[in-house]
Amino acid sequence: MPLPLQHQCNPNDPEEAFLWALIGLPGPRNGPLLVPQQVLGKWSKHLWELGFRHHPEEQALEYHPADPAGEHWLAQSGNWVPVGTPRPVRESVPTIRDLPVDARRELVRQLREAGDLAEPAPDRTDGAHAGTTIDGTP
Repeated sequence: MPLPLQHQCNPNDPEEAFLWALIGLPGPRNGPLLVPQQVLGKWSKHLWELGFRHHPEEQALEYHPADPAGEHWLAQSGNWVPVGTPRPVRESVPTIRDLPVDARRELVRQLREAGDLAEPAPDRTDGAHAGTTIDGTP
């Protein structure tokens, strides 16, 4: 289950209001808090019943999740940074031209196998070839 982020939590539901604030708590190496979300929900409700409420105008920190392409999710938890800190630009897909030929071929094979890429059209007997325009130019 993904970590609950602030914009995904209902601020009027006691069991969701503070879920987002209970992740990535300061501690040993800022490690993740390995607690089931149901327990976090009970903690959130407990804070609600104690009178805690979120005041967005006073919020000084915001959570930036760890890069999903980084280390294993158990080894990282993201960071709390000053509000307004730009999020790093993350490349979610490798640049195809940077992949070795074998990796590109494997990518094409997997896309075809998944049905996301059609097989190339067979050569036509009328002289037209796949990849040419109507007037026959490449």
